[in-house]
Amino acid sequence: MNYYMADTPGRLRIESPALKGQTLDAERFHDLVAAIPGVSSVEMKPLIGSATIHYDTCRIDHRQLIEILDKSGYFNHLQAKTPDECLEEGIAKATEVVVQVIEDEV
Repeated sequence: MNYYMADTPGRLRIESPALKGQTLDAERFHDLVAAIPGVSSVEMKPLIGSATIHYDTCRIDHRQLIEILDKSGYFNHLQAKTPDECLEEGIAKATEVVVQVIEDEV
């Protein structure tokens, strides 16, 4: 499992191998993040290792939030893929398949 991050103002979704299947770590992470000023809710899905954090953009911005998550040891934004990167990888894989099919037909 890799790190993943998708941010829209007021909502940050992450995936982290540190949270996957780790109920106790997920609970600790939840409590840590829920205590951050400006965070209004944290939805955890330990089965897939994800968390969705809702926050007040007037009290904290996504960069500050990500920095706190990095320092917690539960997340590493430098290794996190974004939705755009995942889309690009998917397009590249699909292109490879199409090219292979065309080459096999010729």
